[in-house]
Amino acid sequence: MLLKWIRCTVNGRVEFDRRQRAWADLRGFAGFLGQRGGWDRANSSVAHVFGLWADRASYQAFMSGPHDLIASRQANTFTDVDVLLYETQQTIGHTPEEVNRQQMLRVARCKVHAGRVSHFTEVQASVWNPGMIRTPGFQGGVFAQRELNEFLVVTQWENSDAHDEYLRERFPGLREHATPDLDVQSIIGHQIVLQATWYVPGTPS
Repeated sequence: MLLKWIRCTVNGRVEFDRRQRAWADLRGFAGFLGQRGGWDRANSSVAHVFGLWADRASYQAFMSGPHDLIASRQANTFTDVDVLLYETQQTIGHTPEEVNRQQMLRVARCKVHAGRVSHFTEVQASVWNPGMIRTPGFQGGVFAQRELNEFLVVTQWENSDAHDEYLRERFPGLREHATPDLDVQSIIGHQIVLQATWYVPGTPS
């Protein structure tokens, strides 16, 4: 799957929120698996949107087709935008589009030392994923990669309390076992409060 991450600094939350709903037109496009997003918990003027596509060919067909028309409906609602594409490598429990009752996303963007990529991906599968799956309130996610050594871990949680409990009760032990300090060059994290009206279900297969 292809994961698209869009980050926008918005001019006004109300107008951006209203026009974001125009992306409901994504549904019905071949290869579209779903989209959701919300507001950055640490910076209320930043919006994050995540879209899943079956493959790059489906995504490129959409970009060459109706994308610009839909995007024009949201013109002038943000001051800057950053778009990154990742190839998903692992599913963590459910994929993000298989449940729709979560309230929060946790995103970790990791730059990994070139010689530690193999270990980093192995412990994601053997340590982090099982640890999160066993945590109450965890509702699935994906582990994705772009270029050689940049990874994105997107996990969804029933609410912020569930994630906070994970950080208190499980994270320290998992971190000790995974030894991320040996692998990770840098990590940037975001907590995102999901907006139900931005959710677009995927095209039925």
